[in-house]
Amino acid sequence: MHLTMKLLILCNDRLALPALNQLLQMKIIAGVGMTARQSEVQAVVHMMCNQYGVPLRLFKKATFAPDLEAWVRETGPDAVWVKTFPWKIPESVLSIPPSGFINFHYAPLPEYRGANPLFWMIRNGVAETGVTVHRMTAGIDEGPMLLSSKMPILPGATFGMIVAGLGFSGMELSGKLLQQMQAGTITEATQDDTQASWYDRPNPQDLWIEWSSMDAAAVQRLVNACNPWNKGAPARLNGWTIGLSYVSIVADEGGSKATPGTLLTVDEVKGLRIACKDNTVIRADVVFTEEGFLPGFALAGFGIRSGMAFM
Repeated sequence: MHLTMKLLILCNDRLALPALNQLLQMKIIAGVGMTARQSEVQAVVHMMCNQYGVPLRLFKKATFAPDLEAWVRETGPDAVWVKTFPWKIPESVLSIPPSGFINFHYAPLPEYRGANPLFWMIRNGVAETGVTVHRMTAGIDEGPMLLSSKMPILPGATFGMIVAGLGFSGMELSGKLLQQMQAGTITEATQDDTQASWYDRPNPQDLWIEWSSMDAAAVQRLVNACNPWNKGAPARLNGWTIGLSYVSIVADEGGSKATPGTLLTVDEVKGLRIACKDNTVIRADVVFTEEGFLPGFALAGFGIRSGMAFM
């Protein structure tokens, strides 16, 4: 199908990269906008835009509203697609493109509105996530829904693994939306506000392992929700802060009733095993320290021994 439309893309996260690459190849993007803050994602997008001769516009927050309006009016796109952008789009700009602003929200709506619901979904043990495409309105994540997809959150899956899957789901929905826009067959579904919940970005205290109140499954979920963007879930041991980056749930072979947070073993055979609530046990397979990522049992080389305890 020959596509005659013209799009602008606002993005700020690697979630957007699969779809962005696909759309650049189709030669329907007139420009890409990002925040001016330097990042690895910005470097990748800059390289992709150079490859296809598409201008990259970097916005500063202080002048975002007027600069965005000028960019949209000068470029004259059919629509602006927003794929993980951190700043609110001014309401006065939303109606400038004929097909408006369309947001790709990488979580189900209206149940998971907010900036980073995926962290909370993994941490809380939700079984399924997905991507929701909706028309943007004055209310954040509140506009009518156009398309959606679902994806399971498999046991043991980390934040990074799920983000990779959501990125490709967003790419598939991008193709479907293009076809519907071209054919004029887009349908809208109103969000049920009675089912809506809002999830803020986690605060630093939300990331710490609370040994006294978390069993092995809860610790594993928190660790997975923090991997890789926070290098794992932080915990303190002998005044030393380390990150638990990847953990496994293991059987408590000795029937230990050790205080949660106590190190049961620190050796190459059994690994770094830690007691959790309700006599459950995790093995810290990968930890992060200032010295780098290490197998958990390697902490023995720093004088860490069984019987010590995380605080």
